[in-house]
Amino acid sequence: MVTCWLPNLFELDLNNWSNTEDVLYDKFVNDFIKGKLYFRGKPIRIRKHPLVNEREEAFYHVTCKKFEGYSEREPDMRRCERIDWIKAFIEFYAQCKNCNKCSGIKIWKTPIDNRIYLLLEEQRYVVILEERSEYILLITAFYVDYQNTMRKLLLKYEKYKNKIDCK
Repeated sequence: MVTCWLPNLFELDLNNWSNTEDVLYDKFVNDFIKGKLYFRGKPIRIRKHPLVNEREEAFYHVTCKKFEGYSEREPDMRRCERIDWIKAFIEFYAQCKNCNKCSGIKIWKTPIDNRIYLLLEEQRYVVILEERSEYILLITAFYVDYQNTMRKLLLKYEKYKNKIDCK
């Protein structure tokens, strides 16, 4: 299912990965370091330390799968080709409910860690933020590869929704 606000996938050049990674990083910097991006009135910030290969930690969280050791990081092509989706989710989450081309972004917050989830089930994509007193921290974003992971995310959403409905 197509949405009216979702950018096209970024075309990866696997034959020249070094250049592709540089372009991905430039997009990341423009959106999350140089750009003025807000979510519910608070500025979006990223985790900047530790720097790895002169790049912020957050960059690797949105482009790689493994985080145990940064020398062990493994680029995730699905994350990489959706690099532009993160900003779009943050900017258009509210309008998505009215576009009639999808069921809308499911949004919920976990009370223990103040994590905010933005899930577009049809596209199997989730952006995870964390609310702080003065800003919102980008934690990660990824394509949901496994049905079991999707099921767990949807259960968290339903649990949140049921708590809201009971109040």
